[in-house]
Amino acid sequence: MSRALAFLDDGRPLDFGRRLSRLRWKRAAGVERSETWKETATAGELLQGADEWMLVLDADSLPGFHSVSVAPEGYVLAAAWAGPDESVHTLRELERARLAPLHPAPDKAPPALRFRTGEVADLDVAFKSLIRQLQSHATVDVAFQAVGFERASEGERPELTRRLPDGPIRILDTGCGAGAGISGAKARRPGWTVTGIERDPELTGRARSRCDRVLEGDLRTILPALENGGERFDAVVFADVLEHLEDPVGALSAARRIAGPGARLAVSVPNAGHLSIVRDLIRGRFDPVPAGLCDAQHLRWFTRESLARAVEEGGWRLRAIESETGALPASPEDVLELAASWPEADREGLMTYQWVATGEA
Repeated sequence: MSRALAFLDDGRPLDFGRRLSRLRWKRAAGVERSETWKETATAGELLQGADEWMLVLDADSLPGFHSVSVAPEGYVLAAAWAGPDESVHTLRELERARLAPLHPAPDKAPPALRFRTGEVADLDVAFKSLIRQLQSHATVDVAFQAVGFERASEGERPELTRRLPDGPIRILDTGCGAGAGISGAKARRPGWTVTGIERDPELTGRARSRCDRVLEGDLRTILPALENGGERFDAVVFADVLEHLEDPVGALSAARRIAGPGARLAVSVPNAGHLSIVRDLIRGRFDPVPAGLCDAQHLRWFTRESLARAVEEGGWRLRAIESETGALPASPEDVLELAASWPEADREGLMTYQWVATGEA
């Protein structure tokens, strides 16, 4: 029986992270052949050449690493959304963790489907109808799992909002995502006026229901435009943004030029010296994943010292850099014991998930 793997063409470019995710699905499926399905095709065009297919619907998910599914003669199986039963921060930790099905499952389509070509009766059916047909006949198989990664800012970021001033202030939230990171605190801070910047059109639409104003586009063009327009802000936030920029110091400098007198800066970055990353490096591993500490979209990496230098080079007066621990990974004792034997080891850095810097104009 011939088997193949397919991915939906969602119109987004195949960047580094998405290519890695595809490779992991290909390895999990145990196939050599993979295709990208376009909406213009019919079922007959898509399904020719293979008796069995694995169709990945969520391009930002990863396959479960211990999932084995024995397929009956005729079937359509939907992968179950799953999550680790312990805290994990890297791919190696995820590979070793036990996955548990998420109940109830997230209110969205299954991450992947497995089916036999013979289960599709009408080969002339259009692409979208084929997907709906497969989903309607699918049985969720908890032994066939996928792990999802959430990127959007759907909740408040209290580690940042509590570091911003009270009162009627104008806040610029760069890379605001879905908008809730800072605007989520407006019910408690009625004087805040939040302007968000976001380049993803889908997230921009969601952010507009939360922020007072959202500017869609790239920081490299929007920040100078705000300066040329004479706008000034009382606080500027970079919430997990700098690590995605080619020139973080340039962005901080541009933000400094639109900061009013005494304006507050709040910056959060993932810590490149976190215990999970250090442990993987000792074992010869460094695996980009769709989100988190090792997000494949990260272009720059920060420790406490490099973040301090970036803030100061950007023209801001550094007030403090503080540690946010987050959830510790499973069994951290091995690295902590190693660090205890090394006088120069930064134990606080190992335990820090995120560094948060505050500065003033």
